[in-house]
Amino acid sequence: MKRFALLATFAFALLAAFALSSPGAHARPKAGAVSPSPSPSAALPVATPEPPEIAIPRLQGLLKVNPNDAAAMTQLAMQYLQINRPDLAVGLTQHLIKTGNKSAQIYYFDGAALLALGQTDAATADFEHASTLDPTNLGVLAQLTSVYLRENRSNDAERVAKRAVTFNKNSSQAYLNLGIVYANEGHFDDARVQFEQAATMDPKDTEPIVQITNTYASQNNIPMALTTIDRALAIDPKNVQVLVYKADLYGKQHDDAHVAPAYDDAVVAATTDEERVEILIRKAGYYSDSKKNDVAMQTLTQAVTTYPKVAAGHVALGDLYAQNKQISQAELQWQAALADDKNFGPALLRMGQDRLGSRKWDDAIGYLKHYTEVDPQDAQGYASLGQAYSFVHDYARSRQACQQSFGIQRTPETLACVGGADFELKNYKEGSQIFDALIVNANGFLQQNPTMLYVAAECWAKTNQKPKAISALKALLMIVKKGSPEYKSLSTEIASLSAPASKKKKT
Repeated sequence: MKRFALLATFAFALLAAFALSSPGAHARPKAGAVSPSPSPSAALPVATPEPPEIAIPRLQGLLKVNPNDAAAMTQLAMQYLQINRPDLAVGLTQHLIKTGNKSAQIYYFDGAALLALGQTDAATADFEHASTLDPTNLGVLAQLTSVYLRENRSNDAERVAKRAVTFNKNSSQAYLNLGIVYANEGHFDDARVQFEQAATMDPKDTEPIVQITNTYASQNNIPMALTTIDRALAIDPKNVQVLVYKADLYGKQHDDAHVAPAYDDAVVAATTDEERVEILIRKAGYYSDSKKNDVAMQTLTQAVTTYPKVAAGHVALGDLYAQNKQISQAELQWQAALADDKNFGPALLRMGQDRLGSRKWDDAIGYLKHYTEVDPQDAQGYASLGQAYSFVHDYARSRQACQQSFGIQRTPETLACVGGADFELKNYKEGSQIFDALIVNANGFLQQNPTMLYVAAECWAKTNQKPKAISALKALLMIVKKGSPEYKSLSTEIASLSAPASKKKKT
């Protein structure tokens, strides 16, 4: 059947969905905000002094000799979590659980891996199992509090945080976590009481004071926030994060006289060139947000001139050029970042998406494939790669990349990409099932994406689901110009699908 010319192929429908990331995406890293986190020693075993590059091969060797060595498997899962490879950790933790190793520690590790993979419901269930097995463990309770907050289950978060305080009265972390729950609920006075208790119990820790600062900032009481952040600096005058937070607070007041010196103080306190560049990027972000583009450009130019071997500075400057529609200059900076570090993920993603936008499909595939190897947990990278493959009609690889993206972050766009590839591969049955799922779980998505709606109609037609196909085609008929070739094509197809099936002649 002739394709619907106006809509072309499904790839173009996804181009808008996976647009270039915001030019300012790396401009201003967060500072100051702290969320509940497990106590480092409460649920995790003591880490070996071996670096991961030594520990991981050693543990892999033990498992080759004895594939059922639960202790080695547990330690290896922990090592994978520490190097941010939850995809590798989860295979081990799931195997341990299936083979009867159902300790609080294993559920904790499994939950941590699933949470990193975006499977929040399953992770929450794991942490709940862990808390049942070890109901007073501060690390488990802190992590469970955190996931409840993430799921907007504030009553459950408060209940668990209070239990942590009940059984860990000598832990400042328990009071800190309860304070965070109260702050998330908007009970700022109650939150400050808990933070002050934590500060009294651990007077050398700046975190409770920073959290008090957060409460005042949330109430837009910037003078009190500045006064409080000075308490933290009195404890640790060279704390880079606290110094940056103070600069951010001046920025909230648009106090240009104090913003630049405050960020510069943080640069002086920083101990690595990478830290210094990140602070300068943040400073430039303030000026960019304040519509002072020239100052932002000067700041980032200073960063790449002073620290030419730090790739992040080049990416940020490239992003600012892209924001100003100076694409050739942006490309030079992103390429400079890759010259410094050929595996620098942000630069690979920028170049891949830039080449995608320029219709240089093969180049885009090269950059994006490299990016997914560098950062295998970024859904956006796989989505963009799937899109690039679709443009060169490599639908098998397109489907695989989009499926990997959907496994990390379940969005309608990536699921539609899988369905579109199924259509091109003539996997009409699976494609129709995917579009059925989109109708149920992503209300309005197909109606807002005409190309995908047309592909869905074709899948339904190919699987003899004529009423669905006709309904979709009629919806498309409403948005095209009457009398146009597309209108006539749709009308003809609707008529064909609506015609009664011809009966076989009797012999």
